This record gives sequence, structure tokens and C-alpha cells, in this order.
Amino acid sequence: MAYVPKRGDIIHLTFDPASGKEMLGKHYGLVISGKIFNSSGLAMICPVSQGVAADARSVGTVVTLMDSGTQTQGGVHCHQLKSLDWRVRKAEFKEVSPDFIMQEVSGRLEAILFD
Repeated sequence: MAYVPKRGDIIHLTFDPASGKEMLGKHYGLVISGKIFNSSGLAMICPVSQGVAADARSVGTVVTLMDSGTQTQGGVHCHQLKSLDWRVRKAEFKEVSPDFIMQEVSGRLEAILFD
């Protein structure tokens, strides 16, 4: 059976098309949704970037991967959660994020979505 992303996977895929302040191009992303949902072809993904994103960092919506034990470095942009067609965007598995990263990201998403 072909790869289906699961919650906690870090994948590499394109975020194009994008507009405004959205990330553009190929980036890593942290999969937020579970494998059963993702098997439909869509997945909820937060992009990972090594960019500055000073505004997002100042309001606490970026979770750092630095010193987390992952090969992927940068920040998980919780404020840019997207539903993406991972098949069309040719998602490639990179690695699994540590549980504590998923817990921190989940907490930030809860604060953003249910404030």
C-alpha cells in the first residue's frame, strides 16, 4: 500500500498556489490530521519554515523544531494551518516529529481556533 501521511509526520510538499502572506513553494509541513482522514487525499498541515516570521513569533504562533531531535529545522507555523491535497502536491515523507512537538502545536492550534 502506498504511503498515507499520519499525525506527527513531517512531509515535504509544494504549497503553491499561494497568495498574500501564505507560504509559497516547496516546504516541509507537519501533519496535524489523522491517517484515516488523510486517506481521503486531504490532510491538515502546518508549514515549516526557516524564515524570520517576526510577527508570528511575537504572538506565539510558531513552534520551533530547533533542538527537538528532528533533522528538519525551523518553525512550525500554527497560524497557517491548511487543508491540502497531499497526493497532487506530491508529498514525500521526511520523518516523525517528537510527541512533545505535537503537544505544543496542538496547544497553539487550540488557542488560535477556540479562543
